[in-house]
Amino acid sequence: MQRQRKASSSSSTSGSETVVSSPPPIAKRDDEFYSRDVIFQVEDVLFKVPRRPFEQESVFKDAFSLPSPCGEEGLSDDNPIYLEGVTEEEFRPLLWVMLRPAYGAGRVLTTEQWTHVLKLSTMWSFDSIRDKSIEELTRLVRGPVQRIALARSFDIKQWIEPALLSLAQADALSPGDLEQLGWETAAKLFQVRESVVFGNTCACACNYCTVAHGPVAQAGVPVHHAPGTRPVVVSAASVRRSYDFSQKIKEVFGTEL
Repeated sequence: MQRQRKASSSSSTSGSETVVSSPPPIAKRDDEFYSRDVIFQVEDVLFKVPRRPFEQESVFKDAFSLPSPCGEEGLSDDNPIYLEGVTEEEFRPLLWVMLRPAYGAGRVLTTEQWTHVLKLSTMWSFDSIRDKSIEELTRLVRGPVQRIALARSFDIKQWIEPALLSLAQADALSPGDLEQLGWETAAKLFQVRESVVFGNTCACACNYCTVAHGPVAQAGVPVHHAPGTRPVVVSAASVRRSYDFSQKIKEVFGTEL
């Protein structure tokens, strides 16, 4: 939070060339959120919203609990609380969620909008709103790579291990997935995936273990010593999809989980 600074115009002349700096944009009142109590400026938009939700939790709580000196920020359009590094596009969905049902009742937010809510609620410690945004994004974001990216950006640890397990069990990983994961995560994931070799026959060559136990034994160690006949054809891909890599993921990724 910071006081809006008004930049002054200046000019300089070099020969016949004159350079004049542009004045700051004039802030306008928001058409939807301009009612009472406290005024925030986000980019060039003024939002006047109830103070109480900001007092109940978040980093704003202590600031708003202090006595109001004359000329305090947030009391007039000329002296708003300026939210630096936040866009109007991000702030508006937060208000829809925070001020329900007065605003945003029945409004269905998109995945992108819930991500904005998650970002700001995490940054400003709105714990209940953060929990709500994680609940909604759990339903909306199904891809494991996208979940890992969000989990790391906003500290959602409970998403990481299940997403890594899904990727370890996948038939193949696309170049796009690997690029988004980053080389370090991709390397660790390949270590997990290659910790067990899958095939249509087992290490002990009994032609049965693939059905009974799933993978070919780690490091070529037989997992089944009695000969048998495979009752059905089982592909290596189908075996991989059902194998539990959880222990190996914990071993390789450690404290990241």
